[in-house]
Amino acid sequence: MDGPMQTLRDIAYRLLPKPQPLAAKEKAPHRAAKRLLILSRYPNPTVSYYLDERAKLAEVPVIMKGLDDPLDAIDNDGLFVIICRYIKQPQLRWLEKRRESLAGVAYFVDDDIRAVMTGKEASWPYKFRLMTLAVRPLPRINRLLTHIWVSTEVLAGTLAATDHRIDILNPMPALPARTSLGAMDEDVKPLRMVYHATGVHRHEHEFLMPIVKAAMEKHANLHFEVFASGTLARSWNRQGIDPARMTIVTPLSWPAYLARTTQQNADIALAPLLPGKTNASRADTKRVDISRLRAAAIFSRCPTFSRCAVSGEFHVGNTTEEWLAAIDRLATDKESRLAARDATRNSIEKMREYATPEFPGVRLNPSVTPLETATL
Repeated sequence: MDGPMQTLRDIAYRLLPKPQPLAAKEKAPHRAAKRLLILSRYPNPTVSYYLDERAKLAEVPVIMKGLDDPLDAIDNDGLFVIICRYIKQPQLRWLEKRRESLAGVAYFVDDDIRAVMTGKEASWPYKFRLMTLAVRPLPRINRLLTHIWVSTEVLAGTLAATDHRIDILNPMPALPARTSLGAMDEDVKPLRMVYHATGVHRHEHEFLMPIVKAAMEKHANLHFEVFASGTLARSWNRQGIDPARMTIVTPLSWPAYLARTTQQNADIALAPLLPGKTNASRADTKRVDISRLRAAAIFSRCPTFSRCAVSGEFHVGNTTEEWLAAIDRLATDKESRLAARDATRNSIEKMREYATPEFPGVRLNPSVTPLETATL
């Protein structure tokens, strides 16, 4: 049964629309942008990982608007628009009516949305949201597009065509604060081990369940926290892990998650990534969350996490034995734990070195008005 179903999934993947900059030739040569407008389901992790820092460095005013915010008060003459993953009909109509006065329109995406839509892991409510906000608007978005930006080379390859260019917008997170790192040098028991991922990573959850159970049985000083809801939460509860040593947290909004991971540190963070079409296109932004937690990470050995790997980190094959050995090492060896924590902090600096601060292909006219970023 899986064979015919996979064939249907592959056909559906090819049939779903993908971004194409159909307006690129109309706008060539590109007009200089007097100001930037970022449209996003704001706030969200994609904006934090890729756009916030670049917006701070832009030489023209940057306006950030949520998907339900009106745009009528914005001066559209020379406006360059960045659509971050999603858009709703009122804003799309606003852009269509003003397309001639715009300096350009870029579409930025950091997931293989077609793979998520046709895959087995994402929930139906999430797929419905993708269909409504990302997939259905694409044919109309394409008629406005002058630029396509994606997060990885692999993702660019899934969208590539002979008649348009795709630019890579690497993650550019803010540098994590160095304050309070010394507090982690003290022996703290129990050790807090976490796995923070959404239900889209169902296979990774299932992969970790027996590993975490075995590690918890071996190390009485471990406390485990996992983000899960619905069937995944019930599956974690069925693992037989002592409820007093395991916390299951319902997935949080992005602002709530930022606040929690800033205020509550961890000792060990698990970051598995299993082979698959969706995961192949992912960037290594999980490093940012782990660094904010001030945790020692265990990463899957894969191209995604090898990009910014530094000495001292733990990168292991996706086998039960290797993951258990890595947890054993970090749970019992304080020096290795602190070295791995500091290594991931250093990897964020490496990530920033790989990132260019400019928005690709956008010509700015900074002489019009001074820098003034407005976030609504």
